[in-house]
Amino acid sequence: MKHPIFVDMDDVISETTRTYPKLVRREFGIEATYEGIADFDLARSFGLSRDQLAHLFRVVHREEVLMGFSPVPGVRRTLEAWQDAGYPIAVVTGRPPETLGLSIAWLEGNNIPFDSFDICDKYGRHHASQGPFITLKEIRSRPFTLAVEDSLSMTTFLCETMQVPTFLYNRPWNQNGNAAPAYTRCASWQEIADKASKILKL
Repeated sequence: MKHPIFVDMDDVISETTRTYPKLVRREFGIEATYEGIADFDLARSFGLSRDQLAHLFRVVHREEVLMGFSPVPGVRRTLEAWQDAGYPIAVVTGRPPETLGLSIAWLEGNNIPFDSFDICDKYGRHHASQGPFITLKEIRSRPFTLAVEDSLSMTTFLCETMQVPTFLYNRPWNQNGNAAPAYTRCASWQEIADKASKILKL
């Protein structure tokens, strides 16, 4: 049996962060651009207080916002091809646990292939009162064929700690800092599919 492929959700499957500048302008009157999101810490990228950041995340995860995200171009075709080749698609997201139902509904509504869905406390943000989630320790115990992420810290974890070949989806916030040398930076799902074919022997 082939090991699953680890796929992050936000900004890998779903075009999430492109919606943030408009929301920041609407909620706080702060002018921002997608290209200007140079830090994974959105408080620094947008000049928000921690209270404002918490408010932004509440807004982002409302049903009317979350369900309006678009799929990243090319993701459906690539995941279908991997699934057809016998590789289970394991969606692993760092979203808040309370978004579980909406996230699965979004995947199904957009015909995104997946075989499992987990909310993982990737960044030490989740609390038991929010609902069920898994830990990085649990992720570490699972075998993956390869992974696709947009976070430098998770890329490093997957590459260095787990020795999983990892594709880093090129985004403004992952341009600086050091990630494991084993990762492969890609600008599109087509590029990911082309380079992953050597690992998957497709």
